[in-house]
Amino acid sequence: MPQREELRAELLELIKDNKEGLGAETPETQRIDTLIDELVQHTLYPGALNHPDVFKGHWAGSYVSFGRLVGGKGATDEGTGVTTSLRVFSMGRLPDIPATQVYSGLEIEPSNGTYNFYQRLRVGEGNIETNHFTYGRYLKKDEDEDRFFVEFDKFEVGPSDPDMSLEDYRKAIGVEPSDPLEAVLSPSPKLWSHVAYMDDDLRIHLGQMGGHYVMLRTELPMYALEHAKGNRINPPSETAA
Repeated sequence: MPQREELRAELLELIKDNKEGLGAETPETQRIDTLIDELVQHTLYPGALNHPDVFKGHWAGSYVSFGRLVGGKGATDEGTGVTTSLRVFSMGRLPDIPATQVYSGLEIEPSNGTYNFYQRLRVGEGNIETNHFTYGRYLKKDEDEDRFFVEFDKFEVGPSDPDMSLEDYRKAIGVEPSDPLEAVLSPSPKLWSHVAYMDDDLRIHLGQMGGHYVMLRTELPMYALEHAKGNRINPPSETAA
């Protein structure tokens, strides 16, 4: 379908160099918003959740425009590179210290309904490289087969350097020994994420809180899942999107 391919190619070209989020209201971000709306009409996989072999795995967030985050203000309509608080990235559960979003990946394992996020953050005044994990589960509902209905269970942060101890990490980011580095969510917050467009390598999600997420398929491991299993992970400092 030539029109779909042209729209897709233009979007991919724009998001290479434009990461500000829709709140920037530049000609480029406005065009990204228009392209997303137009691509929706050409999705290759309507009823996206009926295609687990397509959506499974680690998908890189190549373009992010955050919606209203549950943890508070500070990132709405902002994109990759936004600096806010770690509290904002953890629905108000983790310490209120500076955190800059560097990379995000959505990791889905359909066999058990896993719906996790891996983020790379720079945390604290020293911009310490940090792994941020969000653990959740999704349900498919017959009334909307393009929508992940997600329940979030836990947040966790730790040093990206696998050889840094948690004690040294706490000191480096400037938190007390008693400050939490993980938080179990009970009851689990429930949100949905709508798959507006999906082909074999590109996916666009529209979040319940107003976020826009353009993701690209990768061959990267599912870092959150591996970490939860107790396996050692060592993501690159600059993850290719």
